[in-house]
Amino acid sequence: MVQRIEVTGDGITVTMVTEPLRSVFGAVDVVELAWEDILRVSLTAGEFVAADPGLALMTVDTTWGEFLEVTADAEGFTDALRDLCARSAIAVPDLRVPAGAPVEIWRIAGPGSPTAAASGR
Repeated sequence: MVQRIEVTGDGITVTMVTEPLRSVFGAVDVVELAWEDILRVSLTAGEFVAADPGLALMTVDTTWGEFLEVTADAEGFTDALRDLCARSAIAVPDLRVPAGAPVEIWRIAGPGSPTAAASGR
């Protein structure tokens, strides 16, 4: 599967392209999430990613309880990470150093959230 993530003024778009298994037709899924539909975005790096211990994983949690996982090899991953950290006014985490647990890099505005702190709420 090939992934692409893009952060825009409207929210986050994740595109997933799946290779065909038995035919010439693959599948393309595009998920567009508006900011108000995203609860938080977290980053897991190193040994805490079960599928590939050397790979970072970004998890986008929705307000209705679903989530999307985007791996560090996805197109646009580094730009999305930088943009989300800038929106939260936090430093971009070093992906080479396992954090010990998922690191929240963006959260819907509310008391105590990085987004609220950056906007002065």
